[in-house]
Amino acid sequence: MNALRSTCHEMAEELRDVAGWWAGGDLSAEQYRAAVVQFESRKLARHRFTLQSAVSAGGIVHFSLRHLDSGELCASLNVDPKTGEIELQHTS
Repeated sequence: MNALRSTCHEMAEELRDVAGWWAGGDLSAEQYRAAVVQFESRKLARHRFTLQSAVSAGGIVHFSLRHLDSGELCASLNVDPKTGEIELQHTS
């Protein structure tokens, strides 16, 4: 496994952990999305990754973790901020 792929895997696992920690509270989907992005963005930027996010009409939050330099998708996941259910859709 090359260094970039290894770092991608590590950042994706940390994102999944943080997303799980913030779920299940009283935050709205938008508040949850903003909190996770704010919490993770500086660390991810240091490792040359960027985090994009959006809230679906059903309140599910979608996160996309990308390599900052190439824009290549590293990982994506959907999170239900009310239940904490996480669906990992893609990892490099």
